[in-house]
Amino acid sequence: MLYERIKLENDEKIIKTVRKHWWIIFTRVSFSIFMMLMPLIGYTLLMAIAPEFLTQKITLFVNETYSTEISFLYCTWVLINWMMLANFWTDHYLDLWTITTRRIVSIDQRAYFHRFLSSFRLERLQDMNIEVKGLIPTLLNFGTIEAQTAGGSNEEFKTKNMPDPRGLKALIIQAADDRQRTIPTSSIAQDGTL
Repeated sequence: MLYERIKLENDEKIIKTVRKHWWIIFTRVSFSIFMMLMPLIGYTLLMAIAPEFLTQKITLFVNETYSTEISFLYCTWVLINWMMLANFWTDHYLDLWTITTRRIVSIDQRAYFHRFLSSFRLERLQDMNIEVKGLIPTLLNFGTIEAQTAGGSNEEFKTKNMPDPRGLKALIIQAADDRQRTIPTSSIAQDGTL
């Protein structure tokens, strides 16, 4: 798995690994499959609705004149949609948040050969915001999670379409509180930093 390649520190354990909500990949895969079948559905509907003389002309045109070219164009159409489906699946599978006992690691697959990996330590967590916007996200319980850190850019820690954002927020805040308790107070007083 991808998260197994994350080098863990001593005594660091993975609490949870989270990918985007299943609804996102379901809608994208459904869209690709619908687009693959759209020419066949359109042809079938045209044959059912069109008058008989139009149906005969279309059948003659498709079956006798340009059947090879139409088959080639349809296969090309299916191939393009299949590549879109593979792209959706790759993006869904490789985007993930890994929550450990010491930090959060965010992996964002932006293109086939472009991955953005960022992490922040739980003791630097200042605030977490969640946003659940819309009817379907509310019913299926997914939304945007944004983690704000001390002294750093928070843009890379904003992820959309995460499942159970309230539960993830509670889990991360609990892990951050546990981490704060394990840090010796003398190291904070000496360095002035965490």
